Amino acid sequence: MSVAPLDKMVSYHAFSPDGKQCAVSKNDEGVYIYDTGGADDTSKWKQTQVVSEHGGQVSGIDWCAKTNMIVTCGHDRNAYVWKYEDSEKAWKPTLVILRINRAATCVRWSPNGD
Repeated sequence: MSVAPLDKMVSYHAFSPDGKQCAVSKNDEGVYIYDTGGADDTSKWKQTQVVSEHGGQVSGIDWCAKTNMIVTCGHDRNAYVWKYEDSEKAWKPTLVILRINRAATCVRWSPNGD
């Protein structure tokens, strides 16, 4: 297996429900979206977008199987829910206020998509 497009350390990742996309954190403030094309070989993956609303390292990613939305959290004490906008062909964020005084280190969707 090649790791060509994933040249940095991967700290967190989540696959889309159909396995054709993957959201990756490379130990920085960005979330890198890849079109996997269903390939196991990462050298065949194509980066489609980088979303970078976080002001610190991304420390959690999850992809909801029911809604196809992504949730991320980070050391900036924020969480974002990302929804793909077909009209813009891009992932758009909604800020979720966590009201915590430390970094958010993990985030997961519930089984029913909440």
